[in-house]
Amino acid sequence: MQQVKGPNVNTLPEVGYYVSNNDKKEKIYKTESHIPAKQGPLTDLKVGAHKLTNDILTYFPKGFSGSKNSNFYEYLSLGMVPYIIGSGMLIGLYCLANGKYNDFDKDKANKLAKKIGAGVVLYGLGKWLSKKIAHMAINASTSINLDWKLLNKINEVPEKNQEKGLVRIQYPGVFDSADFPRKDKTALWGELEHGNIYAYEDKILKKAGYKKEQNAPNQTAWPLIRKVKVRTTALENISKYIVAATGVALGFQKEFENIKLKDPKGIFKALKDSTIKLWKGDNRNFISKNYGKGLLIGSALSTFLTWLIPTICFKTKPNTMISKVDTKKEYEEA
Repeated sequence: MQQVKGPNVNTLPEVGYYVSNNDKKEKIYKTESHIPAKQGPLTDLKVGAHKLTNDILTYFPKGFSGSKNSNFYEYLSLGMVPYIIGSGMLIGLYCLANGKYNDFDKDKANKLAKKIGAGVVLYGLGKWLSKKIAHMAINASTSINLDWKLLNKINEVPEKNQEKGLVRIQYPGVFDSADFPRKDKTALWGELEHGNIYAYEDKILKKAGYKKEQNAPNQTAWPLIRKVKVRTTALENISKYIVAATGVALGFQKEFENIKLKDPKGIFKALKDSTIKLWKGDNRNFISKNYGKGLLIGSALSTFLTWLIPTICFKTKPNTMISKVDTKKEYEEA
């Protein structure tokens, strides 16, 4: 058997019974859920801003009102809200009552508030950066982009005072679910961008070491993708706590007590100096001397292992035989 692929839409005529690929792409990208063809460094920023805005203005009110259109994506997205509210309250505890402090206490409270603020920022930034570095390395090694986003169009059912339900945009990850990745949308992406519904699977298998084209690349590629996803998630659930603890430890160094938010150079200098100080520790005892080294090394090592272990399982020495059936051999009917 030979691999069966969809028609190459790039070679179809512009008129007749077929729709040109450009027209098809334009229609689908405008009206249907799809994987955006171009995704880069600004995609994370765009998706993050979209989630945060909708968390506050849409998902949060919908959830508390008992909307029948609230869904699991919105529930997961709301995880940013308690982090922001809790962080703001923690910092505010040392700032809001400053008017009632004497000068000495006010100075101490402001310094502590800056250290808490730095710890909060470095906590979140460290978790994001560690995950991003690991994902970029995994993508380079396997072509599995765990940050690949889907532009999902949700048709809501009408609610009070609505004649027609709204159409909302969401940005879930293609591989958010290890058991139910969006295979349908990777097939659509392959058809629209490469004229082959198995284009993504072929790319994955080539990275995995398969030299010849497979009869059913989807059946071979997706188990590999699942292994990488599951292992990466398990390791991230460990590494994020190490990196987050390191961020908090850096933020609570004395170097952040007098930083000025309007001075980028001062912020970077405080980060550099606090990293050096955390690494050196102090001479009070063995733990205080070395805990900083442990956190910094642990953060780097956990990020490295989050890339290494999933990619080790990915590389294989596959059986490159296309099929056990010799399609060139003539067979006689029994």
